[in-house]
Amino acid sequence: MRARSRALLSLLAGLALLGGVALLGALAGPASAVPAPGPSPSPSLSLSPASLGISIGGVRFEYLPSGLGQASDFNYEYDEVAFTARVWESPAPSGGWRVDADIEVLSGARLTSGAALHDWFIDYQERPPAEAHYVPVLVHGRPGWLARDQLFWLVRPGLAVSVRIDGTRWSTSEVVRTGWAADADYLPQRVLTMRLSQATSRGVRLKVSTLSGDG
Repeated sequence: MRARSRALLSLLAGLALLGGVALLGALAGPASAVPAPGPSPSPSLSLSPASLGISIGGVRFEYLPSGLGQASDFNYEYDEVAFTARVWESPAPSGGWRVDADIEVLSGARLTSGAALHDWFIDYQERPPAEAHYVPVLVHGRPGWLARDQLFWLVRPGLAVSVRIDGTRWSTSEVVRTGWAADADYLPQRVLTMRLSQATSRGVRLKVSTLSGDG
């Protein structure tokens, strides 16, 4: 309980720095005090119709914002980091498609610590500082960083998660709720073994101790 309280306080502090988003309302009460055009946030942490429990790269999410569009899965690799991603898109009013949400599970030996993840991931994304201002938070006791439309954190050395949701249509509280609803147990050993085997077959150097450690 103490660890959970510290994590909640850390997320509360992060949201306060982002403009006073009501974290307590996001986690346990009515919709966020910061209105967002588009789909209304679900009133509690219960499952939304869009989620009903989904697994992405072995990480299970028990909550997603309502109103997400069509989902597509992707697997790719960059700079010896493997990505498993699910992207939700919906028709744009002006034609074409727009991204509603993007959840990525990252695995790679270079993700040794929170600082290593932060520096590498910020450089990888190349988002201008004016577009995304990140503040440090805790997610299930792990180091993470929160912006208005994104939350990313280190699950353990070698494994990280990023949740990004369109900030023009959903509030920051929905980003927090989605990340907080990620399964705290994360990848079971059988998934770790399978991922290590797949990475080895591709010639990617991953250490068993890095992937399976408690971090």
